[in-house]
Amino acid sequence: MTRRNNEQNEELAVWRLFGQTHIPYRILFLGKMLDRLTTTQVKTLADLTLAEWRVIAHLGVMGKKSASEICSAAMLDRAEVSRCVTRLVDRGLLKRSPNPRNKKSQLLSLTAKGTKTYVDVQKHRIGFFGYLTEDLSKKELAQLDDFLLRIAKRANRIDDTPESLTQLINK
Repeated sequence: MTRRNNEQNEELAVWRLFGQTHIPYRILFLGKMLDRLTTTQVKTLADLTLAEWRVIAHLGVMGKKSASEICSAAMLDRAEVSRCVTRLVDRGLLKRSPNPRNKKSQLLSLTAKGTKTYVDVQKHRIGFFGYLTEDLSKKELAQLDDFLLRIAKRANRIDDTPESLTQLINK
């Protein structure tokens, strides 16, 4: 067995460390696995960082948006998005234009080159997502989506202040 296979088996062994009630841990764990794979995929396909891909992907889906709208939608740090935008503009993948709704910000959009990059990478991403979910029926996939959305909605209702989180623990 290769070193990488050993690492993969060790990763999956930790899946059961905390039991079934630790679904958020498992979601985070799976998210980190997927981030690692995505990082490799987008670097190989388009020489992009994960954060750069997220900016491009969100613009590809949402259309022309401000950096703060991208930050909100992608849950990315403002400074990280700012650095990505600068690099992506320099590479000719994004362009900036005046924001008629807010003179202090600019709208971002994909250039023709950025759109081609988005479409090319997204084609591979769709195949990757299909591979990951091929063991699930359409009904199971819909159920999983529903379950995750329910968890996300509950998490979204939580105020992330230390006091609020402490109150949840003491319930």
